[in-house]
Amino acid sequence: MYNLVVKIKKALAEIEAEKGNFTIKCLVAKNPDDIQWDLVLAADWFEADKMKRLEYLASKIFKDFDADCMSQFSAIITLDAQSNTELVTLLKRVQDNYSHGVYKNIEYYDDGLFVIVETKSQFAHKVLPLDEYATAA
Repeated sequence: MYNLVVKIKKALAEIEAEKGNFTIKCLVAKNPDDIQWDLVLAADWFEADKMKRLEYLASKIFKDFDADCMSQFSAIITLDAQSNTELVTLLKRVQDNYSHGVYKNIEYYDDGLFVIVETKSQFAHKVLPLDEYATAA
């Protein structure tokens, strides 16, 4: 899990340097019993053509993946951050709470690298926000 998060964070930082910030960037696991992570992203700069968007993201994100990372990964999902779907609303709230340090003492905190937030959502039982803490030194 550690290597998956590190590699995804590195790839997303490179993409943001090239294209601009993501408004949503989280790893999401739907099934708590068989955890496979979906990378959920939203950005104002996304191309209208979904296939081109996914090809670009996949080429950047998967380039450093090894077999272990691939075995933990399920999909890249791109969303419209302006929609009012349950998933968008949930991920925005989790990211906002995370960036304000709300989850600092959560059980899953791992040396400042990541926090896994458990929710009751059928779409995202576990959420791992990929933003940095706003208060981090």
